[in-house]
Amino acid sequence: MTLGGMEVLLVGQSFGSAQAFLDGLRRLGFRCHFAGNLKTARQLLQSMRIDLVLSNTHLSDGSGFGLLEVLADLRVAVFLCLPVETSCFWVPMIDAGRDCLGLPALRPLEFRRALEEMTGRWRRAADDRPASTGASSAIY
Repeated sequence: MTLGGMEVLLVGQSFGSAQAFLDGLRRLGFRCHFAGNLKTARQLLQSMRIDLVLSNTHLSDGSGFGLLEVLADLRVAVFLCLPVETSCFWVPMIDAGRDCLGLPALRPLEFRRALEEMTGRWRRAADDRPASTGASSAIY
């Protein structure tokens, strides 16, 4: 977590128009950054510190799974958005550099609660040490 806030990268075309979702992230203390495709996401990840990545599974130039190889060595949390009827499930993929494959997908309300718990742990961890070098705590 960077001093002064947490950085979230939203990857995919649909996030920019989801105002209520963005407002919820901002209330949790996230600064939102956007990448419409895999190439732009990779460029942003190389140029700035990101704490959380939320990505669609299908991107215009590839799959959200393509981000996993870039993020595997970083202390970042990654969720992929899996569309289901009129909503979505959030699939945890990486947490602080650890593989989360096999954990259950989260419904929207469960995802919101998981984000609230995660950000609370990040804040407590930041309060317990000087300038943080990255977000770290388990999703579960």
